[in-house]
Amino acid sequence: MEDLGLELDTRRRLYETVCKYPGTHMRELARILDMRLNLVDYHLHYLEKRDLVYATEDGEYKRYYPRDSLDKMNRRDLTSAPDKPIVGMLRQPLPFRIIVLLAKHGTSTHKELTVSLRRAPSTVSHHLEKLTKAGIVVTVDQGRGYALSDQARIERILLAFTPQPTSLTEGFIEIWESLEL
Repeated sequence: MEDLGLELDTRRRLYETVCKYPGTHMRELARILDMRLNLVDYHLHYLEKRDLVYATEDGEYKRYYPRDSLDKMNRRDLTSAPDKPIVGMLRQPLPFRIIVLLAKHGTSTHKELTVSLRRAPSTVSHHLEKLTKAGIVVTVDQGRGYALSDQARIERILLAFTPQPTSLTEGFIEIWESLEL
């Protein structure tokens, strides 16, 4: 942490949180760190200007990732560029649950997902459309079912995925307990 961009404790904590939870958006970073939103915004902008973090937009959120370190031994960003949209979706509760259910079952119909998720069909459709556009989910069985586009790759990402504390952790535990592994 010799970098002058990380000399402040606040900035260092923010950077370490981005490294631990890549793909997190600004409001969630503020919640995790219990900081004011304008303070998080200021420091993220500072870190971006110094190429310590960078942001991508997924249509709903601006998500932050650490820049790869030049020293491969201390590499901070272990998420490859093609995997970042998947990590971004995993940071959202309902897409996360859909991905986990499809990883468990292989394929599911819209009705099965609606029942499992206990959500309105239109809500499930909205999230399935987002996941399909992102290339994470594909339609199967002549459009009657859904499956992960690359099950092995997505399962690998799920295994390395670190859910955020509190809100998502509780959801993560609830989902895993409901899966009847």
